[in-house]
Amino acid sequence: MSLLYWDKEQNTLEIKDEGKQQKNGLILILVINFLNAIINSLRLFKEEFSFMHGIWISLGILTIIMLFDFRKRDFSDSISINSILNYKHKKNFLDSTGQLVLHLNNKKRRTINIVSKKQIDEFEILFQELNIPKHDSTKEIIY
Repeated sequence: MSLLYWDKEQNTLEIKDEGKQQKNGLILILVINFLNAIINSLRLFKEEFSFMHGIWISLGILTIIMLFDFRKRDFSDSISINSILNYKHKKNFLDSTGQLVLHLNNKKRRTINIVSKKQIDEFEILFQELNIPKHDSTKEIIY
C-alpha cells in the first residue's frame, strides 16, 4: 500500500497519511502544554524563583517556537503537482527509512513518513515521472 497517489484527472498528488488529524492532535497537546507552563510560571508571583520555574518558562518558550513552526508546514491531503518545487529524502540516525519532504510554492513543506525502503524507490520513480526535481542541498531554495 502506497501513501502517495497521482490523480491524473486533477493533476494532484493525493497523500494518505492522516496528516490533518495528527496536526490537530499535536496542536491540542501543545496548547495544553503552553497553558500548563503559564499556570506553573504564574506561581512565580507567590514564590521565589526556583529551578522548576525556569523549566516551566523554558517549556513555554519551546512550545511557542513549535507552534510557530507549524505555520511553515502543510498538512493537506491533496497537493497540486504544479505547486511542488522539489523533494528531499531526509534521514535521521534513529530511523533508516526517514522522511520525504516536499517543498511547496507557498514556502511551506509537507513531510511524509516513509515506512519501507521499497516506498523510497516508488516515490523516486513517481517524482521522476512527474518531473519534480530532487532538492539540491548545495543550493538555497528560492521562492
